[in-house]
Amino acid sequence: MFGRRLELVGSMDLQPTVDKVHNGIALDFAQYSLLREGADAKLYQLLGRLQGAPAAQAANDLQTLQEACQQLAHLLQASCLTLRRLQLPPQDQRLAREALEGQLACMQACLRRSLGSFDAQA
Repeated sequence: MFGRRLELVGSMDLQPTVDKVHNGIALDFAQYSLLREGADAKLYQLLGRLQGAPAAQAANDLQTLQEACQQLAHLLQASCLTLRRLQLPPQDQRLAREALEGQLACMQACLRRSLGSFDAQA
């Protein structure tokens, strides 16, 4: 059953949901969960194709990345909850938003740079 669900979720087109995120639209819990499951399913599909000694390091790196992404999501949620509980004045709320969004923008920039070099090889 898990394999069939993984196949179904992995076949979803995530781009409309990713576009919402890029356009600054907050996803509800169901949309976020589906995006997370879809992203994980696509990663599992890729891991299933990476076999043999040369791909072992890539598979290990991808699994480590997935774990780090899950940890990052947890830390973001915890940080936002902590900041909300502090009841910061509006200027500090803006600063907190800019700081968090800046960190994620750096990650997005890293992804774009890395994919650019990846695509250049194709």
